[in-house]
Amino acid sequence: MSTLAWEGRARQVIGVEPNADMLGKARQKLALLPEGRQISFEHGYSNELPVQTGSADIVTCSQSFHWMEPISTLQEIHRVLAEGGIFAAYDCDWPPILNWQLEREYEHLIDLAERILDEHGDPQQRAVKRDKSTHLQTLHNSGHFRFVREIVFHNTEPCSAERYTGILLSQGGIQAALKLGAAARYLESEIDVFRAMANDVFRGGMINVLFSYRMRLGIK
Repeated sequence: MSTLAWEGRARQVIGVEPNADMLGKARQKLALLPEGRQISFEHGYSNELPVQTGSADIVTCSQSFHWMEPISTLQEIHRVLAEGGIFAAYDCDWPPILNWQLEREYEHLIDLAERILDEHGDPQQRAVKRDKSTHLQTLHNSGHFRFVREIVFHNTEPCSAERYTGILLSQGGIQAALKLGAAARYLESEIDVFRAMANDVFRGGMINVLFSYRMRLGIK
């Protein structure tokens, strides 16, 4: 999604994805679009980008920098960026702003999923999730950028109960906990409570919801 958004705004756009399933879905989406687009999806990692040195004007991480090992990642981004190029790591503030009771339940489910993973998950298989609030300082400490800045902005979008619930279900911790099967039965029942609450708030319609974002910029 974050790669296709650049269509018509850049001479060439490359989406880099390490997960084979995600990469396959991205290429399937691309195949449904008209031909002749300067967009491609490549397998790769944040510290091994399939891009020539000094060839990129912009490198972005869409809601993903917190999953990456920052030192090697920023070294690689510095390598591929042209002089004056921009690195931008941007994230949503979850949950979207709507209703305090629903937001409180959202946060409860995120915490519950983390506790389930702590108690029943395999620590060897668990990805390291870094604190997003340290991103700007990490960019500054790297020494790769002449200027860094955080920009906060928001967007109001119509949302349904199905979409709001889907945002919860898309979170990595929720998905990882649900894959534990029997250990996540209580989480599943709590998600049903959340879904019912969302249906009650939206009442089968659409409501304008406030999505807040934070972008951390670094200029080479």
